[in-house]
Amino acid sequence: MAAIRELLNGADNVEKIRDMIAVILKTEFNHQYELALEAEADNAADFKVGVFLEHSRPWGFTENTDGGSPFPLVNVSLNETRRAEGKAGSTAGDKKYTALFSIDCYACGNYAAAGKDDELAAVKAWALARKVRNILMSGFYAYLGMRGVVLERDLSGIKTGVPNGLEDSAAAVTIARLELEVSFYERAILGTGVEFEGIDFALIQKTGEVLVSL
Repeated sequence: MAAIRELLNGADNVEKIRDMIAVILKTEFNHQYELALEAEADNAADFKVGVFLEHSRPWGFTENTDGGSPFPLVNVSLNETRRAEGKAGSTAGDKKYTALFSIDCYACGNYAAAGKDDELAAVKAWALARKVRNILMSGFYAYLGMRGVVLERDLSGIKTGVPNGLEDSAAAVTIARLELEVSFYERAILGTGVEFEGIDFALIQKTGEVLVSL
């Protein structure tokens, strides 16, 4: 006789953490863009960032109707989960895990008026990665909005490169990848869940782009 009585179609905590990372970034970039417009900043467009979930080629899904650049773009991916070192929780209760997330920051230099396109792409990718780091590593998001589930988050490093498939492309696109490690409790079926305040958001199924309800 089956022992589990509930339908197992709910997301695990690690999936909720991934989604929350995307929501945080989209919410903060929306606000940063508003601040940049209010300040009449010359680089206001750099804060109008598209945020995606689990897409390695998000620019391919971006509809660009004004003839400008679809960049900058950010994609959030869950790469790995592993049991936390040391005591990882009780036998039947929630377990401690560590998850590794990739946050890919894409920028293109072809739409600039002057300068080397590859150099500009790299500069813009690093600038975007800096903004992402400043958001996620701020004190406001020490627990990524999921206190009681998330124990710790840390940025293990940033590296740059050219996205797969664009090595020989005429478009000069650079990716800056942030590797974010998150320690957390994963739910057990018999465990008591931890309530946390969520953020309403929508996901375009066709593209994986995150939209936030403000």
